[in-house]
Amino acid sequence: MLTKILFTLVVIIGVAIFYRNKGMQGQGSGAKRAPEQNDDSIPTRTLAYIMIGLLVAISIGVFAYSWQQNKRIFNIKVTGSNGEVVDYQARHQDIEGRKFITLDGIQVSVGEDDKMEMRIQ
Repeated sequence: MLTKILFTLVVIIGVAIFYRNKGMQGQGSGAKRAPEQNDDSIPTRTLAYIMIGLLVAISIGVFAYSWQQNKRIFNIKVTGSNGEVVDYQARHQDIEGRKFITLDGIQVSVGEDDKMEMRIQ
């Protein structure tokens, strides 16, 4: 979500810079050009590359964080309605409501009468 917002902002800023520079070029074509001045501002192309690099770096960071969160291992303690306690381990990405797949590949579905506790390892 954050990546989509940042991408949208970069596109808006890029289009604004493009049209601003295009408008300045159109004004100077019919009139006499003033002598070039040394300008300390960042060129538009450099600014665009910086923005693209920043967007790519943030996207990689968000992807890495999401991947790390999905790979976390949870200890799951299931207490049956008869009092029987069974311990499992599953990755966060494999837990879906009251169903999960253990590290051993066993698919577990917990009933509504059963109690399920999850702790991060």
